[in-house]
Amino acid sequence: MPRARTCCPRCRTALDGGPVLFYCTSCRRAVYAADLSAEVATAPRRPA
Repeated sequence: MPRARTCCPRCRTALDGGPVLFYCTSCRRAVYAADLSAEVATAPRRPA
């Protein structure tokens, strides 16, 4: 499953790295995944 692009909360450019620690090359800031507001869509469960 492809990962959604995460953006820097300060300058809104794409972040490098992950999944725990991301790095913004534009403003040279490290951002932890817990500090990002991103939700992961999961597939609905099928009954057994």
